[in-house]
Amino acid sequence: MTLREKILVVCEKMIYWGIILIPFVVSFSSAAVNIFIGFVIVGFLAKRIILRDRSFIKTPVSIPFLLLIAIALVSFINSVNIKSSIQGIEKLLKYGFLFLIMVAEIKDKKHVQRIVVAIIAGLFLASADGFYSLIFGKDLFNGEPPQFVIGLSRIRAAFPHTNIFGGYLTLFLALPISLALYYLKGRKKVLVSIVSAFVLYALIYTFSRSAILGAWVAVLFMALIKKDKIILLLLLLSVILLPILIPRNIANWASKQASVWQIVFDDTRLSIYRTSLNMIQHHPMIGVGVNTYCLNFQKYKVYESEDYTGDTQWYAHNIYLHMAGEIGLTGLLIFIWLLFIVFKYWAYFYRRVNGDEFLKTCSLGITAGLVAFLINGMTETNLYYSKIATFFWFQIGLLLAIIKLKRGDYEKRKN
Repeated sequence: MTLREKILVVCEKMIYWGIILIPFVVSFSSAAVNIFIGFVIVGFLAKRIILRDRSFIKTPVSIPFLLLIAIALVSFINSVNIKSSIQGIEKLLKYGFLFLIMVAEIKDKKHVQRIVVAIIAGLFLASADGFYSLIFGKDLFNGEPPQFVIGLSRIRAAFPHTNIFGGYLTLFLALPISLALYYLKGRKKVLVSIVSAFVLYALIYTFSRSAILGAWVAVLFMALIKKDKIILLLLLLSVILLPILIPRNIANWASKQASVWQIVFDDTRLSIYRTSLNMIQHHPMIGVGVNTYCLNFQKYKVYESEDYTGDTQWYAHNIYLHMAGEIGLTGLLIFIWLLFIVFKYWAYFYRRVNGDEFLKTCSLGITAGLVAFLINGMTETNLYYSKIATFFWFQIGLLLAIIKLKRGDYEKRKN
């Protein structure tokens, strides 16, 4: 084997195993995620250089993603901090590289299977760490205690905040649930069902309202697609029993709120939304500058509540308002277009794919997880927390790779 061939083998392994390990190591380390993303990108670029491959990786969302980067660059016109905006572009490029590399390098079903195992293992480890922190007062990896709100302990595992942990769980949870309900048999079905229930229990203990709602909608989405009357009945039953099962602390807190809107969003979030709308009103087309929402917050603040004072640099607690604030309504519309393309291609694929129930079921779980993430994004800025934002694009890359795999199989059979 020549030196060139040996380097290519190393690059292939860096890419292959890096993609597998990324969704596992997030359960305990953000630094490890970035290290493995670095391995994947370096390995991919080195491979392309050695092979002298200058071809562009085509995906259904390449054009809208490039336009998203373009409008982010245009938003520099209004940026109050060019360095911060450059960091925002760097994040976008990292996300773009990740999902493009996944589409290009995931080439067989076995690779997908190993990625799915890594996702489920990471979910289990993170959930176990969360419950460990409840028992021993601090999580296993960072030594951080659970968070306390209205007398309730909220687990966060090795994540910076319990809502970020909830966002991570709700993004990935639909995948093992879909496999347990609609694909696996025997011992594997029992094992994955137990893990799914364990992770769902951890999600409930985050007490993150929108994350739990997102997971509920994800299961509803899958049940409607599969026309699963039993799951639909169980979901209805969960809504009926909610007033009985809800912790007394939450029930007492909710009874003191003036409206349903305050229960869902709370006063602080509603105040932040007013500031976001004020920001958008002043710069509707290209925003205040990519990655500068927090830096502009005090300038456009329009209301102060008890928890909404001082010089705090808040996030928007809504991915859509946050995006429109930073890169304008133009950027938000491009993002919505990108989402439309993803869901459109998945729907076309799901209706027509035959012969591989594993990949079909995985695509259902991944898509449901994206739906959950977007629901969660109505009250959290999860697309701007790099700890989990990476995995939104990771899941899009995995979904597009699965679609490409089956399309490739079809084209081979056709020829």
